[in-house]
Amino acid sequence: MHWLHPIFQTLALPFAICALLLGWARFAAVHLARPGQFQWTRHVTLGSVALSIWLAGFFTGAGIAWLEWRAVFVTGLHARLGLCMVPFLAFGLVSGLAMHRKKKARRWLPLAHGLNNALLIPAAFVQLATGLRILSSAVFP
Repeated sequence: MHWLHPIFQTLALPFAICALLLGWARFAAVHLARPGQFQWTRHVTLGSVALSIWLAGFFTGAGIAWLEWRAVFVTGLHARLGLCMVPFLAFGLVSGLAMHRKKKARRWLPLAHGLNNALLIPAAFVQLATGLRILSSAVFP
């Protein structure tokens, strides 16, 4: 049970990085006049999977903490950063879904969506580092 949270959260990271790279190609084509084709469906699929896994992972991690320690925020920075990521994850999913469902020329929503989701990548790496520390000290002392 303890392994499901870290395994899924870690596996979502490559999906998120691939979605970010696809989004960067779109940004470069639109704003930097670089040639390139946007792989819309792949970007939406990878991004949705990553963001959904991370969002579900927050609640799974909180549940595991509750079952293990009868408290939710005992993991310090890991839990606090996870909580801070929740609105960013929600915005990423909602804004991406809005752009996917109603395709039209937009300027600010794609930029906000991209910046929002780009900020989640370094946060996920911090989560990975703090999560590994929690596993090594609390689960395998």
